[in-house]
Amino acid sequence: MNENKIEPHSPYGRNMELLRMLGLAVMVGILGALAVLAFHQLLIWLETTIYGLNEGLVADAARLKTEIRIITPALGGIVAGVALQYFLKGKESGADYMEAITAGSEIPVRTSILKSAASAATVVSGGSIGREGSMVQLAALSGNMLGKILNVTPVEQRFAVACGAAAGLAGAYNTPIAGALFVAEIVLGGISVGSFGPLLLAAAIADSVVRHISSVGPIFAATPGNLQSLPELLLVVATGITAGLLGPLFIASLNYAHRNISAFRLPLWLKMMLAGLFVGGLSAIRPEVWGNGYSVVNSLLHQPWAWQGVLLILVLKVLATILTSGSGAVGGVFTPTLFVGAALGTLAGSAVQHILPGASMTGYTLVGMSAFLAAVTHAPLTAVVMISEMTAGYDLVPALVLASLAGYYISSVLHPGSIYARSIPQSHPTQTMPSTHL
Repeated sequence: MNENKIEPHSPYGRNMELLRMLGLAVMVGILGALAVLAFHQLLIWLETTIYGLNEGLVADAARLKTEIRIITPALGGIVAGVALQYFLKGKESGADYMEAITAGSEIPVRTSILKSAASAATVVSGGSIGREGSMVQLAALSGNMLGKILNVTPVEQRFAVACGAAAGLAGAYNTPIAGALFVAEIVLGGISVGSFGPLLLAAAIADSVVRHISSVGPIFAATPGNLQSLPELLLVVATGITAGLLGPLFIASLNYAHRNISAFRLPLWLKMMLAGLFVGGLSAIRPEVWGNGYSVVNSLLHQPWAWQGVLLILVLKVLATILTSGSGAVGGVFTPTLFVGAALGTLAGSAVQHILPGASMTGYTLVGMSAFLAAVTHAPLTAVVMISEMTAGYDLVPALVLASLAGYYISSVLHPGSIYARSIPQSHPTQTMPSTHL
């Protein structure tokens, strides 16, 4: 009998396993941050090369002649569609990070790189889709590759991918706690101390590396004021209920577009070109249609807007997002979702100020973001922490909680599947128990 054998269930064995997990989380956090930074630099280089400046896609669109603004998303759709249709064969489509975590699927290197390149083409040409999807995918890929190099067990391999996803989200949005919560609450389907600690470590390290290299702060830094009086809180709940009613409509619209556009007997590049042309046409009305909505959210938080302008851009942006995503474009809808929530919150704030003239418009914008995010992701805890970290608006937490819970419960009853339901098996806890994973 080997006296030096480590029993896996002994205290020493459990401690060694924890140290292995923490060490893996540290390495994945660093690699995930570098993946995020690399993709971000690629987008900056492409934008500067194509438009001559790096002032944001909305500013780029506003400077272009109308006819150029219309055709540019279509050209990006052609490039992305050709890459996906002719360089990425159907049998090589592979798994995204959610499938890899929940089902233990493989993340092919070639597939992830090609999809990220296609995503970059869509994003930089003005497609209404988020860049964060590819950032998280590449960060998760780095965890997958590290696990292979270290020859870890299948369980540790999935854990490395999960840490990569948390690191990617934290690095993309500078939200370490929300990055870990997103993976735990949405992808893993629950929060346990044993798994959450390493996820949080990977996310925190990724956030620190990104902040150190790029010198960024909260991406939506704002002064939201307080929403504490009883009338204000009642109106906050009403805003959350509205988000809960509209969230399922947004999810259903995206799902409808995915099903029906994919059914068209047209080449993928042609479908993506036509969707891009439609997005370009919408941007001829308002250039804010271009991109993921990041700059518009910042504007809503820091500048006064007429409600008519907000409503118009909201309608145009939702149409553009549905078409871009439904056409088969690679990218996330997380940031566009934040935009929709911000616009809804701003509209709610405009209405509230007729009743309570001293109410904080910025506060209601953030409440709308949190409530709508909770409504479409079915992850209210992630939504509250995400908005708080993005804006450094921690004084607003009680109002965010009320709005997010209202949005979540209403939405989960009306539409049990979240916006990520297509990527998560139906047997997963987040699909079978939508009302208990908080």
